[in-house]
Amino acid sequence: MDRDELLKEVTTEDVKKIMKELGSNEPIPDHHGNLYFQTICHCGNKHKLLYYPDSKNFMCYTNCGSMSLYDLISQVKYCDFSEAFKYVADSKGIDIHKKRTVGLKINIDNTDLEILKKHNNIVPKRDIAKLPAFNENVLNIFDEYYPNEWEEEGINEDIANYFGIRFYFNQFKCVIPHRDIYGSLVGIRGRNFLQREVEQGRKYIPITIQGLTYRYPTAMNLYGIYQNKDNIKKARKVILFESEKSVLKYGSIYGQENNISLATMSMNFTLQQRDLLLSLGVDEVILAWDKQYQLEYLDSKYKNTKEYKEFVQYIRKIQKVISMLTNYCNISVIFCWDERIDYKDAPIDKGKDIFEELLDERYLIESVNELEEEILNEI
Repeated sequence: MDRDELLKEVTTEDVKKIMKELGSNEPIPDHHGNLYFQTICHCGNKHKLLYYPDSKNFMCYTNCGSMSLYDLISQVKYCDFSEAFKYVADSKGIDIHKKRTVGLKINIDNTDLEILKKHNNIVPKRDIAKLPAFNENVLNIFDEYYPNEWEEEGINEDIANYFGIRFYFNQFKCVIPHRDIYGSLVGIRGRNFLQREVEQGRKYIPITIQGLTYRYPTAMNLYGIYQNKDNIKKARKVILFESEKSVLKYGSIYGQENNISLATMSMNFTLQQRDLLLSLGVDEVILAWDKQYQLEYLDSKYKNTKEYKEFVQYIRKIQKVISMLTNYCNISVIFCWDERIDYKDAPIDKGKDIFEELLDERYLIESVNELEEEILNEI
């Protein structure tokens, strides 16, 4: 039984049961018979994960984009496809190892099977979805200017121009165009410089022009992939930051011709993003997310505090990335167990020297469990 045959056996009631087991509350139906579940795919609790019974696919409208049932299970349980497949089969009470009476017979003594077992890290053959694009002409209304604050932080004007950074004086926002791997304009983010907006938690928001908001599912893309894909293919290595500014800083320090960085835009990592990386033929992924932990709260005696729980959630998200990549490439992670960078800083925020120190100290991780062992030895 293959994945499609098994999925044909899955009913809407089966999906409800599986989603409840995975941690979602009762779904909310819409007028078309579709179901809104909680966004357990990225540890969320809002009912913005839409299930389409006709296609048996999910769409997460906040982070993760389109997913099959297997994709969703893989993300929630931090497992690979084979485990997700078995989970669905077990839920249906189907024996996936049951012998067939028809079809191709395989000699179980065939030594070729042993060779196949060793090649379980074949890069998945997936089409890279083309995101809906916006009209390029909208960029003409913005001014070719970028803020002095960014220059003081180490972002060169040449790099800002290369990535199309502009300014929208009408709204007093820095404009950050987002392109997909094909070069299409798929979204525009704005960095607010009005203090009242920042104080209201609106530091980074999509740009809205004449009622049209230039929003897109960032979990379906990686910032900088169009500009940096050739460099990454050549180096066969990528550094994953969390924000656009880190990608701009990396290019400013090492030159755009050496820019092998991308941004995930959040501390979430999706199957679509994984497949984008694998399509570039990377041998190593270096995870360089922001320092989302406060050193004074890492002791387990603080386990009931929100600060300690934040650290645990941070580690779980890194474990998820490792579980999704470890079969395909090497993965290393940058941590900072001292004060060289501050809470919520990116590893590159304090300049080249400190970044290179942290880069040299990064952990090469071979398994999800190994990550916890390494951390326990440090804290």
